[in-house]
Amino acid sequence: MTRRSPSVVLLDAMLGFATRVQTANLPGSGGGERRGRAAIAWLVGGTLVAVGGTALLIGAVLRAPDGLTDLPPGGVVAAPAPSTSATPAPPVATRSSASATPSRPAGSTSATSRPPEKAVPSVPSGGPSVPAGAHLSAAFSTPGGLLGYRAEVEVTSAGPATANGWQLTVTMPRSTLQLSPVSGATVKQNGTVWTFTPTDDTRRVPAGSTVTVVFDVLGATLLDAKPAACAINGEACSGLT
Repeated sequence: MTRRSPSVVLLDAMLGFATRVQTANLPGSGGGERRGRAAIAWLVGGTLVAVGGTALLIGAVLRAPDGLTDLPPGGVVAAPAPSTSATPAPPVATRSSASATPSRPAGSTSATSRPPEKAVPSVPSGGPSVPAGAHLSAAFSTPGGLLGYRAEVEVTSAGPATANGWQLTVTMPRSTLQLSPVSGATVKQNGTVWTFTPTDDTRRVPAGSTVTVVFDVLGATLLDAKPAACAINGEACSGLT
């Protein structure tokens, strides 16, 4: 069975009393005059009971733990209650004490430009050591030929000292041209470059003396068979122009 609260019981009693007054089932129904007075008394009493019950109902609601809260006006949204939790303070930016140091330019402005030095032909690696004061020169000459020709290179020492060893290089226009046989030197080929080194008979060249290297050029010598370059100890030979 459901238990009813006192306010609900009081409300039911008031509704029952109002129903009895409307149906005229009032106590003391006897004569006309007495019935009218009794009806007025019941009506007044019912009104008082209704007023008292309403007052009790309002008091009971107001004394409730939850109570009634005021509703916000139409169209207005109630703002949420402020939070009691502490709001963290925004971080404070600290200034760095280190100051930026400008970088030094890589290039130095104190450098003094120098004019380029004149290139001096160097003796190929592994070449002979020429004593100080010994100067060699070479002259190239050819008598010509159809299927080949003979070439001569004269190596001369201008002194004043005696040259002890030398190196002669001849560059041909094509590697298919062959230099053979050779007298007065031994020869090695590396592509189009032919390197001559002296024999025991031609190694020493006294001041004012000349040694001769002779070789044949074999192959297609009718067109473009003349050496492209010739040098003795790195110095250009004469006779090629």
